[in-house]
Amino acid sequence: MKEYKAIVCDFDGTLACTDKTVSEENLKAIGELFSQGKRFALCTGRMTASALMLAEKLPFKPLIATYNGGEIVDSATGKILSRHDLSPEIMLELIRYGKEKGLYYQIFTDNVIVEKINAVTEFYCSICRVKAIEVGDLEEYVLREKKGSPKLMLINYQGDVNAYIDEINALFGDRVEAVRCYEGMIDVTPKGVNKGLAVKDFSRIWGISPSECVAVGDEGNDVAMFKEAGIGACMVNAREEVRAQADYVTERNNDEGGVAEVIKRFLTGEK
Repeated sequence: MKEYKAIVCDFDGTLACTDKTVSEENLKAIGELFSQGKRFALCTGRMTASALMLAEKLPFKPLIATYNGGEIVDSATGKILSRHDLSPEIMLELIRYGKEKGLYYQIFTDNVIVEKINAVTEFYCSICRVKAIEVGDLEEYVLREKKGSPKLMLINYQGDVNAYIDEINALFGDRVEAVRCYEGMIDVTPKGVNKGLAVKDFSRIWGISPSECVAVGDEGNDVAMFKEAGIGACMVNAREEVRAQADYVTERNNDEGGVAEVIKRFLTGEK
């Protein structure tokens, strides 16, 4: 059996239980991974401020890819190791698309930037435990600030987002990546910036090959890292269309130590 040297792990729906805690079983398996000289990194669609709060609760301080690979940060120091932004020009086009379709939209700095704080904003911020800043017309804000954002999020809690993802990829696919990151949520990042890029960035930092990594996740934005890593492991609690694109599907879900199962099977050789 091939020796794998690292695991790149999604957080929500994967490492985290439904209540957003990390089980003792998963923590113990990660500890065994470290004892064998192997590596662990988190890879999330969350913004960096939210991800660093998650890391504060862990007994170790991993590298973290945030914004679906848009930023790599060392959680031990807070140092940003890499960053990729959407240009203001494409952000304006996407905001106009969101307006036309009646979708909610937001961009990111160290905070969530929105036109007006509403129930959608409050729900998102309650999940990620971050603050929103109300700026009025978002087009005017982008034109005035002339700054990029690691991702732009479009949200439609009232129905399926797959048709919007297909349309965004058709209209803007030469410049952006659009994926579902959570129920009702679409993450849009620069072309080529996805969780697969994060696997390559981690591998470069660690001095290993992406083929020596195991990637584990549960959502559409995790598929890119399944394809880049040596093994793509999908949680059994994922949607069928995501499970179908993985090399391995866990027997245990995220509340039952599914990540520990992957670590034991592919990285530490435990039973």
